[in-house]
Amino acid sequence: MRHAPLLILLTLALPCATHAAEHEIIVGADGQNAYAPSQLKISAGDTVTFRQVGGFHNVASAAGSITAFRCGPSGCDGVGGGNGDPGGGTWQQTVAFPDAGTANYFCDVHGQSMSGTIVVNPVPVTLQSFDID
Repeated sequence: MRHAPLLILLTLALPCATHAAEHEIIVGADGQNAYAPSQLKISAGDTVTFRQVGGFHNVASAAGSITAFRCGPSGCDGVGGGNGDPGGGTWQQTVAFPDAGTANYFCDVHGQSMSGTIVVNPVPVTLQSFDID
């Protein structure tokens, strides 16, 4: 047990875990061809739920986005047999953003006139230290 104090010190110096947050973006907000908010800052590991409240839309990541997704009323491409084709009515789909970076997105129907950006910040590392006698 000669190394026990060192092992305890190393264990206590590990980064503290943070809990992932959930965010929401409204699709077709206020009867417009818009996302609200159109600019969102989150942390790596967070999720975003796209919730359509009206119109005929979908949400698709632009080329080069940190996380690739294409979601609509029938689900998201490649997830449980869903597809991200645009559609009407109300629907919601949730996308996880595990890595830091930027995800630009748009509606396949309305193109860049209906677009937004999600900035995914890295999770800050918080170290804890304790005195061991």
